[in-house]
Amino acid sequence: MHTIIKEITSFEVPEGKDEDFLKGWNVIAEQMRRTWGARTIQLHESLDPQTKFRFVAVTEWESLLHYQAARNQINKAFEDLRRAMPFAAYPATYRVVVSAVSTPHAQEMFSR
Repeated sequence: MHTIIKEITSFEVPEGKDEDFLKGWNVIAEQMRRTWGARTIQLHESLDPQTKFRFVAVTEWESLLHYQAARNQINKAFEDLRRAMPFAAYPATYRVVVSAVSTPHAQEMFSR
């Protein structure tokens, strides 16, 4: 079975460091974009400026094997970014267990 894997990483970016963070993130995203098995790389910004995690990255991988093969490269890219601008990152890996789509495709809702 082909299971898509998502890595979701929440970031604590110090106030006034958004532009520095975004520059560094773009470098990581470009590296990951060229990584075999990476499907999508997205960075989300909270609409609430007071939230602890104003930036959240979601990376989708073709499979757990692809993700594991790229893990060292990803870790190095994040370490490079942390050296350039210290921030706290909280990565976690997930698999989809329930998925739903909005109408008119409501009949496509499924779970594992």
